[in-house]
Amino acid sequence: MHETTGRGQERTVSARVAGSADRLADPSADQRARGTTGGTVAVLVLAGLLGVTAATYLVIAGTTLGSHLFVPELWFFENSEALAPRTIGETAASTWNAVALGVWAVAWLLLLVAVRRGVAAGWLLLVGGAWSVPLAVGPPLFSGDAYFYTAIGAAVHLGVDPYENGPGVLGDEWAVRGAEEFWRDEPTPYSPPFVFLLRGLARVFHADLISSFVTLRVLSVLALLVSAYVLVQIARDLGFAANRAVWLGVLNPLVLLHVVSAAHNDALMVALLLPGLLLALRGRPLLGVLFCVAAAGIKVIALVAVFVIGVDHALKQTTWPGRLRALAVTGGLGAGAFALTVQLSGFGWGWLDNLDTPGKASEPLAPATALAMALDWRDPPIDGVRQGFLIAGVVLVLVYSGLAKRWGLLRSTGWVFVVVIATGSVVWPWYLLVPTMIFAAAGTRSERVMVAVWSVLLLFATQPGGQSVLGLLSRPEVDHVMLWTYVVLVIGGLAWAMRNRPWRRQEAEPAPADVS
Repeated sequence: MHETTGRGQERTVSARVAGSADRLADPSADQRARGTTGGTVAVLVLAGLLGVTAATYLVIAGTTLGSHLFVPELWFFENSEALAPRTIGETAASTWNAVALGVWAVAWLLLLVAVRRGVAAGWLLLVGGAWSVPLAVGPPLFSGDAYFYTAIGAAVHLGVDPYENGPGVLGDEWAVRGAEEFWRDEPTPYSPPFVFLLRGLARVFHADLISSFVTLRVLSVLALLVSAYVLVQIARDLGFAANRAVWLGVLNPLVLLHVVSAAHNDALMVALLLPGLLLALRGRPLLGVLFCVAAAGIKVIALVAVFVIGVDHALKQTTWPGRLRALAVTGGLGAGAFALTVQLSGFGWGWLDNLDTPGKASEPLAPATALAMALDWRDPPIDGVRQGFLIAGVVLVLVYSGLAKRWGLLRSTGWVFVVVIATGSVVWPWYLLVPTMIFAAAGTRSERVMVAVWSVLLLFATQPGGQSVLGLLSRPEVDHVMLWTYVVLVIGGLAWAMRNRPWRRQEAEPAPADVS
């Protein structure tokens, strides 16, 4: 009797049972596996205190550093004047912000010691809960997108077509004051079902900005809890330790900042996407497709998971007619279900014209933008470069989807998301939440290291007020730096791939299954 993991490997159930019996026969080993030693407790306490201290500072300092707008009464309490840039200076405020983020990153990496000692995932979640408390009571940090969400809801509630006009057409309406000027005047690119949700919140709370945002934050936290549960299930199904998945995918400061604090709608998308992938992993691809379609109702990028599930399902068939039929069924179900949700939302299909709205922000973090600016910063060929990246992205999506049989559904999906993000018109740190969580549960050692590195680096990519750090630097110099950085990363990745040949063999180092 065998079970097939997402890596395409087979591990006997009897071997896993025997391993569990060995641990039960050795109480000291079981104690180490459960992380109950005094040293591990000390690590948990120290990491918890460091993280809470850093998060508390960030919340007290507030959003004055790098803020696009200064509007009072956007939260229950105002930012600390004593820590504001206009009081202590821009340099000092930036330095202390970087120190706080650095301390939090160190605390997170310190927890890896406890993870390697086998500490239970539940203890890690307690630490994550402690870190989240300051974030849950403070204003949205490092992005003001949630205020745009509430502005959209209020505008639709008051009769504005969100796909024709931005919420700014309402004028000096308090409900839309929190939205950044760019987004205030732009029609929304979000999927109609998500806009339907925002309108519902505005109706319930009579377009009250803070009440709507608090509800979105509560939904984001609940979504993170759902994601944590599903990550544990995925990790165990693949034979990996749950604590590692929780550490990398849930306690990750990048995740907590952009889910608990900023309340990005990516959190809701992930909470629907991961169950869909889990269902497909367990042999129920059609139900998995429906969950991914629901995720696309929040952000349309989730539809790429429908495609990967379809390819994975097709590759498991033994005949070409069977494969074509599997693709047709999954694709038809996904397209039909998504079309139905859009129609039921009542906003039509005009939103498709707005999908390029985020790309109007020329941020050097996007490889396509960096290349265009490096070629000619006075008249950058942005449209042409982005079209080239789009073509390359489509090719790579097909390649990585085709590796699902060898790599497993989860890893292929993770890389497809990386490709779609990297070849897109704009890149923001929170866009990487999906591949972060997928690789946390199903990634190889190299992929987990990659996630840890980008998680730490991207903490410093934006300021508490939402301003991009790279956007503050001189152009096109910063574009040249980013372009060469990406070139080095691509060359390094190709060199690693040629040496390790991941398409031929798997990097097999599954952790022992939890004893429970």
